[in-house]
Amino acid sequence: MTESSTTDAAASTELQSRYGTPRRSASARSQRWMIIGALVLAFGAIVYFTVGNAVGQLTHNDVGYRIISDTEASVDFEVSKDQDATVQCMIHVLDNSYAVVGARVITIGPHEGSSPGDRSEYYRTEVRTESRGVTGVVDSCWDVD
Repeated sequence: MTESSTTDAAASTELQSRYGTPRRSASARSQRWMIIGALVLAFGAIVYFTVGNAVGQLTHNDVGYRIISDTEASVDFEVSKDQDATVQCMIHVLDNSYAVVGARVITIGPHEGSSPGDRSEYYRTEVRTESRGVTGVVDSCWDVD
């Protein structure tokens, strides 16, 4: 043996006695199962947070509008809420400078249904205006206590 290989072996033995033997890395099979487990946990977390945030949440969407005359407009919209909840929504009719020319608060009471698909319903309301509007929107909706 040469002196350098003896020195390397002695240094290696000295390091092992001081710090312990190096750990073995996980096998390819173990690594594969860890990756699959992490993916399953991530998918479960996504499903949990998506479903958890959607249940019990009050949302509204504008569906359409119709300007009937200079003093009246019709607004169609969708509200998603719990079936037993009562909510109120503020409906606005706007002119071409986005000024509110008509407003109405409507109350939506409880409705029938038990499946998650029954949370959404479509509504139409008429709104009186001060001057001719160009669009109708749902400004906001809130729960009535």
